[in-house]
Amino acid sequence: MKLKKYSKIFMGLTLLGILSSCTTAPLTGRKQLSLVSDESVRESSISSYNEFIRQASAKGLLANNTADGQRLRRIGNRISSAVEQYLRENNLSSKAKNLDWEFNLIKSNEVNAFAMPGGKIAFYTGILPVLNTDSGIAFVMGHEIGHVIGGHHSEGASNQALAGVAASVTGLFAGNLVTSLVSEGLSIGLLKFNRTQEYEADKYGMIFMAMAGYNPADAITAQERMESIGGRNIEILSTHPSGKNRVEAMRKFLPEAMKYYKK
Repeated sequence: MKLKKYSKIFMGLTLLGILSSCTTAPLTGRKQLSLVSDESVRESSISSYNEFIRQASAKGLLANNTADGQRLRRIGNRISSAVEQYLRENNLSSKAKNLDWEFNLIKSNEVNAFAMPGGKIAFYTGILPVLNTDSGIAFVMGHEIGHVIGGHHSEGASNQALAGVAASVTGLFAGNLVTSLVSEGLSIGLLKFNRTQEYEADKYGMIFMAMAGYNPADAITAQERMESIGGRNIEILSTHPSGKNRVEAMRKFLPEAMKYYKK
């Protein structure tokens, strides 16, 4: 009985801590769970990314010196400059200090791309013919970076930590679970984003590409191209909202994104 009583007390204290451990999403203003610090996530992400690139290089899978690799860096430089400008103009300059941009192209037929905290971006060659245009690449890159700027990686890690705390409380005490998750090398790249986060990232992607000089209307075309071959195994779409709803949301946001467009 005493153990049950103390478990309830601990659960109450834990919930109070959780309620006070929230941040605000920069673009939408929604509340985000923040049990795992951005710095911890960034350090873990950079370590994982560096190991991923090291292994790709050892296997001869880096395509950075190709024409497509140079193209990716050129687009990346424009998008990263737009991201930093956006952060400055929205009083988020502190986020820019932790961005050490890196763009790598991986030889793979997989239709995928990702960005990790710290400004680490990777595209697979398989996605390039699907996106077809520079503006399509710019949108996907902006979308993936949007997950970083939106704090979605930290939010996802925090949700995992919360699930672990809830499971542990039913037993004895959780201990320093968050520290344990991070120290064990939490695989940030494997976190699955929810629908709300995907919609936010779409908005970021359209804003960033517009600020970089790419027509945000092209984001809708790129999305429709990816959805049109959805019968194939497209990893980048595996956790995203349904194509119809997503395109509709992008169309609704287009007038706002056009305000940022630099022709």
